[in-house]
Amino acid sequence: MRSDEFVARRRDDWNRLEDLIARAGAGKLNGLAPAQVLTMTALYRRATADLARAQRDWPGEPVHRYLNGLVARGHGVVYRRGGRVWRRIRTFYAETLPGTYRESWPYVVAAAALLFVPAIVSYFVVLANPDAAYGIASPQLIDRVHHHQLWTNIPPEVRVQVGGLITVNNIYVSMIAFAFGVFFGLPVIYVLITNGISLGGLFGLTQAYGVSGGLFQFVIGHGILELSIVVAQGAGGLMMGWALISPGNRKRVDALVIATRRAFTLLLGLAPLLVIAGTIEGNISPSDAPFAVKVTIGLTTGLLLYTYLLFAGRRSPRPLSDSTPFGFIGKRLQQRSLLQLEVPLDQRGTEVARHDVKP
Repeated sequence: MRSDEFVARRRDDWNRLEDLIARAGAGKLNGLAPAQVLTMTALYRRATADLARAQRDWPGEPVHRYLNGLVARGHGVVYRRGGRVWRRIRTFYAETLPGTYRESWPYVVAAAALLFVPAIVSYFVVLANPDAAYGIASPQLIDRVHHHQLWTNIPPEVRVQVGGLITVNNIYVSMIAFAFGVFFGLPVIYVLITNGISLGGLFGLTQAYGVSGGLFQFVIGHGILELSIVVAQGAGGLMMGWALISPGNRKRVDALVIATRRAFTLLLGLAPLLVIAGTIEGNISPSDAPFAVKVTIGLTTGLLLYTYLLFAGRRSPRPLSDSTPFGFIGKRLQQRSLLQLEVPLDQRGTEVARHDVKP
């Protein structure tokens, strides 16, 4: 059978499944009648068999990419959990967020390289030629450094307000980095590189005039936490951009949807930590607190963050509960042997059409 004949034969069921998925995903999970739920799961199960055949007979063709996206969307509805908001929030932070971060490690490494490699290069360039700092900083700031002064002194009476402004600005930048991912990640790359150049250049300038210790003392309290979140948010933008550049076997729109969901998980989960970083930066970093206290705060927050992201949620998946929406259906699907996908399509199609799919 040719792929166009296969599409013509199965298209009606796929259209019907798309319609049911759209209706189930548009609002509450109980938007479908029980008969419609059973019909949707039967069609979904048949679509997985169609995907298996397309992957075997027509890999890389449009029908394969279409079915890949259709099954991915159906899986998100059939196995989606609903209700019990606090339990879902707990699951998000205990499992989903750290798991997504670990799965995104190639993009995290790439974002870190785009930030810190230019920072290192810029540091040595400005250290060797301090006049190069005029390309990255204002003349007023450079003049203060020439007089062995820093720009990090925040009067105590305005530190609370400044901490709030820093937090708002950091969250805004994170949202911009997330949104710019849809432009093939190019603006995200630009933002990471330019920020790295500024960071390294300022450290090189202060080192050249002997005041880098004061800048390091200012940054250490909040820098580890803040820069780690910046890198993670940048990784989300790169992930979205790469999904458009190299979608693999998926359609670009399907690859972008999956990448956007993961990037939004990082944004939603880590953005609240910017409140902590902003509070430290606005209140503790410019204070007269001992250097040891600031180092302890910086290292502790960094250690807690990476312990959480790298080790939280590392356990075997829990079985679906019958009490969750579609949970009983998920169990039935999980209990089916994968070997059943090898049943000839005509035979399985007859079986599904006869017993499961009701008009």
